[in-house]
Amino acid sequence: MNSRAALIAGLFASAMATASCGDSVNGTPATPATPTGPSSLSELLLPRLNGNWGGELRLTGVTGGTGPALRAGALACVGAAFDKVVGERNDHTLLITQSGSDLTAKLVSSSTGLACEYTGRIGSGNNFVLHAEQCTEKILSVLCPSGETHQLDLVGSSVTATFDDRINPTSITGTAAHTYNVSGEGALVANHSIQGLTRR
Repeated sequence: MNSRAALIAGLFASAMATASCGDSVNGTPATPATPTGPSSLSELLLPRLNGNWGGELRLTGVTGGTGPALRAGALACVGAAFDKVVGERNDHTLLITQSGSDLTAKLVSSSTGLACEYTGRIGSGNNFVLHAEQCTEKILSVLCPSGETHQLDLVGSSVTATFDDRINPTSITGTAAHTYNVSGEGALVANHSIQGLTRR
């Protein structure tokens, strides 16, 4: 009996030693993988704006260069020059790069070569807003009736736009506002409507 009891005790001790070498039943449970549901799904549901868009911008008006207080000088002359071409349309390209809801973009006029580079963000609806980080250094010149020439330096711009489909947009419309410094005498803002840019 003693040998039998010793054999059973030895087997029990051996089993316990083997169990203690394995995973501990009191150990910390494995951490579950990071959930990918909502964040990944929301990325899939973002509108696909990435790409090259093209179409017309139409000059709708100018601010800062008209009004009783500005009837003389460079601003009045330049404002009057813009007023004469209100309604004029020019082709533009808008190159958009998208990372999630964040956008970078470049808007270029095919007629003047003026361009601005923007950063912005997609809104909660079918819209986005862009603000210029920098604009081209190209200067425009306006000849006034007095014979004076005034220089316009594009120093800023903003774009507020909407698109036609929440997932696969095919058209962008909205407004663009370009701010010019006029010969160091003040600022003038030219407002444009975006007539429906489409993918190129």
